Amino acid sequence: MALGKKRPLSDLLEIMKKLRDPKEGCQWDLEQTSKSLIPYIIEESYELAEALGKGDSEQISDELGDLLLQIVFQAQIAKEKGLFDMDRIIDKAAEKMIRRHPHIFGVQKEKKTIEEQKISWEKIKKQERLDKGEEPSPFMETDTSLPPLNRARKLQNTASSLGLDFNDLSSIITTTLENLLEFEKTIKRGHEKKIKHGIGELLFSMINLARKLDLDPELCIREVNTIFSRRCIEYFRIRDDFEKKNGTTKEFSPSFAWESIKVKEDG
Repeated sequence: MALGKKRPLSDLLEIMKKLRDPKEGCQWDLEQTSKSLIPYIIEESYELAEALGKGDSEQISDELGDLLLQIVFQAQIAKEKGLFDMDRIIDKAAEKMIRRHPHIFGVQKEKKTIEEQKISWEKIKKQERLDKGEEPSPFMETDTSLPPLNRARKLQNTASSLGLDFNDLSSIITTTLENLLEFEKTIKRGHEKKIKHGIGELLFSMINLARKLDLDPELCIREVNTIFSRRCIEYFRIRDDFEKKNGTTKEFSPSFAWESIKVKEDG
């Protein structure tokens, strides 16, 4: 196949089929299973999220392609097992969107506010689970496969929608500070199980605080990771320059260097 030409989805499906060919395929691709590809799906999803955060259209299209490739890979493996194919994946997605948007695709079309749409969406999802014989509890509906930060926020939102909310903003801050002081005592006692639980409670409180401020905790920590990474690069550059100039890092002050980097950024 020639490179550099525009290709429809069917070409990508054929490429994957070729890569998985038992006689002429790529050995690495042939050895992959639906489970062995899980880390790659997660990695590509996060790389796409990072590209979206940067707003780089070229990088976004590239990462979308990488994620699409993982979907095509899974579809090919499933097709080989006689489970489903790409057409079925697309059909199910289309059917779901039509089913969950009766105000657009139904016989009686009606305009709805965003809030009304959310309520309708959740009702339809609940009915879908009931039809499958699944537990109808809204807390069971919060997907355990979600990243823990996102699941915590969804659990809190679900509890809030049912009338169980966790105080106002100032109360959350006060409670978090009290928990932090109590956690300090727990650390001194050295109780491993309670330490682990304490860290979890503090994280849960901070996620709730972010929710109250209408912030996504995942995006918050992603931004801090970027800042920390940038500061680390600058820190080690400063330290290396100091060592080259003085022949040693004995008199180097890590705290002063770190604070100077933060001040420079704030300035």
